[in-house]
Amino acid sequence: MSRHVLVPIDGAGQSYAGLEYCFTSFPNATLTALHVVDPSYDHYTSVGESDPPEKRAEERGERFLERATDLADDHGHEIRTELRTGRPHTEILSVASEEDVDHLVMGSHGQSPITSPFLGRVSEAVVRRSPVSTTIVPEAPTAIRERDLPGRVLVAVDGSEQAEAAAAYAIETFPDASHTLLNVVNLGFDHDHVDVEGTYLDEIRTAHETRAEEILESAAAVAAERGGDVETATAYGTPAAEIVDYADDEGYDQIVMGSHGRSLAARLLIGSVAERVARDSPRTVTLVRGEPETA
Repeated sequence: MSRHVLVPIDGAGQSYAGLEYCFTSFPNATLTALHVVDPSYDHYTSVGESDPPEKRAEERGERFLERATDLADDHGHEIRTELRTGRPHTEILSVASEEDVDHLVMGSHGQSPITSPFLGRVSEAVVRRSPVSTTIVPEAPTAIRERDLPGRVLVAVDGSEQAEAAAAYAIETFPDASHTLLNVVNLGFDHDHVDVEGTYLDEIRTAHETRAEEILESAAAVAAERGGDVETATAYGTPAAEIVDYADDEGYDQIVMGSHGRSLAARLLIGSVAERVARDSPRTVTLVRGEPETA
């Protein structure tokens, strides 16, 4: 269960959607809203301005944080605020490391020239380097308010310790939600259109499906240890695309998964399954770091 959640605020709607998500998902946690003044970024200069850019940027940041405080007051939630100056992703990561933060919640497209389906430049940098579990919120504040969170939670599992940590996180954080564990079987060929009966590909498919059953059973056991009653499902195809499509097609409200997969390559390479899901999903995605604690 998250105790101290950091929410970077940049004035964009998605950053306030991150706060809306926190009010519902972490009602008992300490919340800190952070705005980082980037000295190299001043798009608000107008003719006749006498104040230096740094002062204008700080004043804007204070207004953004005041709005965050007002929003928290409307929800009956106390919130801390912090204003820093520097490179946004560097300062966000510094606060997360220095101030006993155990969760980050970010809007995905704030203050960025990169548009959907890619993450914004700041949130993408944070996702890649975050020392703590991170939630990406791509929806507008009104959409988050209208969504009956936690709702239906899809937990993607691949047999890794972090995937099982994601299952534990989902049950412990959202005990009243509906949970489904999903494993994606990547056969390397089109499962629906290739007849493999009696061929060596049939053996490959059987081995993959057996492994999928083992992965789901193990993750379900982790959930059961925490009192969770979960459903399980299997999909076929490329993992990132199938996770996003399955969640969208079946009407899930959010996705929870480990921040990286089983292999060393998946931990090192940008463009991992977790990062691609965070980029492409139209729904909130939580990337869990760490290993499941003993229930």
